[in-house]
Amino acid sequence: MRTFFAAAAARPEVRYLFFGGVNTAFSYGLYTVFLLALHALAVPGDFLWATSLSWLISNATSFVLQRKFVFRSTRGVTREFVKFSSVTFGSFLANIALGAFAVGVLGLTTASEKLVSQLVITVVLVLATYVLHKFFSFGSPSVDAEVLGTSAVERGPDDSFGSQDDETDATK
Repeated sequence: MRTFFAAAAARPEVRYLFFGGVNTAFSYGLYTVFLLALHALAVPGDFLWATSLSWLISNATSFVLQRKFVFRSTRGVTREFVKFSSVTFGSFLANIALGAFAVGVLGLTTASEKLVSQLVITVVLVLATYVLHKFFSFGSPSVDAEVLGTSAVERGPDDSFGSQDDETDATK
């Protein structure tokens, strides 16, 4: 059983699901607190404010978790933070647009309807941001970068496919 968990933890997709899940729960919790408070106060655009406030706080947390534990990056932190934030800001804008659609077009105006719609929006955006973070924010320029659970094949010095490390890569 320990071997199974070790193998699963070696996969960036599994780490992303775990740490992304932790941060998503944290962010959704923030959103819930902000939305319920703002909704109770009848603040216009309560979901916009709740989304914005929760994003500002959880963006930094998400960056640290993903950089350190998911993608295990050691490159320039400032450059990666800018790239990461551009992806999450795009996700934030998509979240705002989808939230506005849910409220304005679908008529989901109660606090509970907004909470459910935010859950659906979150699932969609988690999938999209994983791909963007994997290949853009923390993507390695090397030829042998992992591609959604499969490894790219590097050409050897004699132009044949593979390398001396093929056996070790396969056993990871």
